Amino acid sequence: MIDFLPLHERLLEVALQRNLVGFEQAMKKTLALFQLSAWACIFPPSLQAGGRPLFVGHGVQAQNSRLLAKAFKAGTEAVFLDPDAGAALLTKLAQEISPDRSSRCRILRVSRAKEIELVMICYRPSSEQNFDTVQVNLLMRVGRLFDRCFQILAQDQQQEFLAGLFRMVGNLHPEGLCILDSKLRVLFENRRFREHMHLWNHGANAMQNFSLPRSVELPEEWQRACQRSFQSFNQVEIPPISGKMVVSQGAIVNLNLNLNLGGNQLDGAVRYVAFQTALGVRPYAMLTSNLRERQLSHGPAPFSQIAEALKFSRREAELGELILSGAPAQVIADQLKIALPTVKTHIRNILRKAGVKTRLEFVSLCRNPNARVVTEDVAS
Repeated sequence: MIDFLPLHERLLEVALQRNLVGFEQAMKKTLALFQLSAWACIFPPSLQAGGRPLFVGHGVQAQNSRLLAKAFKAGTEAVFLDPDAGAALLTKLAQEISPDRSSRCRILRVSRAKEIELVMICYRPSSEQNFDTVQVNLLMRVGRLFDRCFQILAQDQQQEFLAGLFRMVGNLHPEGLCILDSKLRVLFENRRFREHMHLWNHGANAMQNFSLPRSVELPEEWQRACQRSFQSFNQVEIPPISGKMVVSQGAIVNLNLNLNLGGNQLDGAVRYVAFQTALGVRPYAMLTSNLRERQLSHGPAPFSQIAEALKFSRREAELGELILSGAPAQVIADQLKIALPTVKTHIRNILRKAGVKTRLEFVSLCRNPNARVVTEDVAS
């Protein structure tokens, strides 16, 4: 018979845990009161726990179980809730992870909601009696309490995820910011991001006497970028789960829109940010936006203006044009009908006045006059 006072104390200890290690230890102490040789619990996938099943066990052989690996990849509901093969697969799983082939085994399926179950597999030595009805009913009640406590633990972990995420990205990007979950539901947004998306949807005129919506209206191209971001997350090999929080982020999908608003451009970026803890991996879409003045490219200035600014002589201006065309010194000499040493002297003077050392630097300077190369004068 089970002593109910220690059982209540152990269950209270389970309920008070706020980290996975303590939760597992409290489960172990609770089930030890049932004199089990081994046990395993498979909690169903939950959004708060990263969308993956959680396996907790003691004394079982779980390392080489193919069914357990399949359940973690496809989800327990996809493997064990099949109306035709689910029960047989659970029996096979119990055999795979059994501490001893002769152990007495009982599989308990605790319903949380429609098509979602917590699976408990309990073992006893063959020398002891089989599980009776009273013990099975009590284990079922304990399993339900385990599941409720785990849901609370997972919700607390989710809040930790979000708090850490908002602190991080808020410090990194003070402009427009929005965080979505994997179903594209808004978890966090600031006013600047809503303004930017209102501009994106309705144009520059939306800035005049507009009524900002209460929540963000995400344009279709941003939604598609979010979907691509989550697709890239699904292709990432997740490293083994550790006790430390790990943050990773995917490639950025850049978006931009030119506005007829003083030459401004609205820039945006979408990427996934994934948090990994002992409970699993939780991806989010991080959307950032900013409004900046569009940089217009006017192209390089005419060489005549550059030659005038550098105070080239008429002959130096002629040579400068030929240098820009890529002509070597001998070709310049032949074309201008002057001696080769004279050409080299003119080239040295051109480079000295331009403040560069090589012909390549001179070409680069003429094509980008704002990026002046400051060097020592060329003496020879």
